[in-house]
Amino acid sequence: MNWNIARMAPLRLAVIYLFVQFMVVLWVPEAEAVQRVLTVIAPLAASGYLALAALRHMGSLRIFWLLVMLGLICEGLAQFVWAYPIWTKGEYLAELSTADWLWTMEMVLFTTGLVYLFGYEQGLLRGLRFMFDIVIIFIVFITVSWEYLLKPQLQGYLLEGEGTSLWVNLMYPVCGIILIFFTLVLYANAKQVQAMVAVYLCFGGLAFVIGNLFYLVTVDLVGAVPNPYLDLLWTTAVFLIGMAGVRSVSGMREKDIVKDKQPAFGTFLVKYLLPYGVLGWLFYLITERFEGWSGLFTGLSLSVLFILVRQVLIQLENDRLMERLHVSLKQSEYLAHHDDLTGLYNRRYFNARLMEGIEDADQKGSRLGLLYMDLNQFKSVNDSYGHRTGDLLIQMVARRLCSLDSERMIVSRLGGDEFTVMVYPAVDDRELAELADQISAHLSKPYELEGVEIQTGASIGLAVYPDHAANDQELIGRADSAMYAAKENGRNWQFYAQSSPTVSS
Repeated sequence: MNWNIARMAPLRLAVIYLFVQFMVVLWVPEAEAVQRVLTVIAPLAASGYLALAALRHMGSLRIFWLLVMLGLICEGLAQFVWAYPIWTKGEYLAELSTADWLWTMEMVLFTTGLVYLFGYEQGLLRGLRFMFDIVIIFIVFITVSWEYLLKPQLQGYLLEGEGTSLWVNLMYPVCGIILIFFTLVLYANAKQVQAMVAVYLCFGGLAFVIGNLFYLVTVDLVGAVPNPYLDLLWTTAVFLIGMAGVRSVSGMREKDIVKDKQPAFGTFLVKYLLPYGVLGWLFYLITERFEGWSGLFTGLSLSVLFILVRQVLIQLENDRLMERLHVSLKQSEYLAHHDDLTGLYNRRYFNARLMEGIEDADQKGSRLGLLYMDLNQFKSVNDSYGHRTGDLLIQMVARRLCSLDSERMIVSRLGGDEFTVMVYPAVDDRELAELADQISAHLSKPYELEGVEIQTGASIGLAVYPDHAANDQELIGRADSAMYAAKENGRNWQFYAQSSPTVSS
């Protein structure tokens, strides 16, 4: 099935869900309990999208999506706790409750996911610095918002308990805005999330921010009852975050390309102006508030300014060195996993992925298929036309195999004219046979090499785990044996024959 079609199904379901919720709010505004049920279900459903995304990914991205998934589960539980008094007593409770702790935990999990993904890609120390940047900007924004926006509006009327509630409710939109900024930083620097994933995450965060700001103004400051249309904003937010996970899975087939990228000017502004600029801004506001422009305070201000500039220069130099190291490590990793001549995965990477695939197949009860092939009469091509022509032929064969690639296939060159295609999960033998037919037909087409037309083909051996082998090396040996049997019998391909009936062509 084409993933683009599969990707539309969650989007359509989300749109239908939002339409139903909108119609309930519009036509049955008194059915507040039903509205709350819809608001509770939405984040739990979106967390299901992210669970699938986590299962499809490996490594750091799996941890990232698991943390975001847990954040949405906290959102659903918080909405449930918040709605419980409405269901049981028919009234809304404005004071702080367990729901606020769950919403705070949601923000913590989102932040942890960003920091973890950034730290995994950039290193532990840079990940910690990234976390401290988030904390610095959060403190500055929430302090300035309180002092200059909320506190003047209250005019000494606020009670202590209400003040605590305001502080907590102010935290949500401020934290949301900051997380949006740092999602962009993560995309610009780590490049582990795709552009559309970052867009979905940012728009989801923006919907949260708008809803929380609207709640802060209408409920906390004006004293109105929560507007039911707020639920639509929060539902939209969680579905956008869920769609980010869906979009992340749809881009998994994109190949890793090593690029020595230069940070854009916008990235520079977000990385340096935010953490250091807001500190300078806060320092300026303090001097204005306390009229501190005396000689001593002016000297202190200039010292702080030059310390910030010096820190930025040091950070720029560190980033330049880290970028060079990062590119070198990426290139080393690429060379360690890829064949020099063809760019396909090499034997080392193939063996590692085969072991991982077999371990996963054991856990899930799945099947793994292996196609092992070499070119017919390749030695005569080398002898007749030279090794350069033989290398060009190998490269063209690799390109043809790559054109058949799918997200369930890993194509590798083991060396010489030997290639493998690992298929996981393998549905049935018929599918593998069709793939062998397709590869055989594709590789049998004539090759135009430096004005010479060369006709060759491939002998392919097929073996399946666990049907034909008990481990990875045995599976390779069985597929290799099937390949030689196909070559001796003059066939294009053949299944390993001892543990199952021979199927050949």
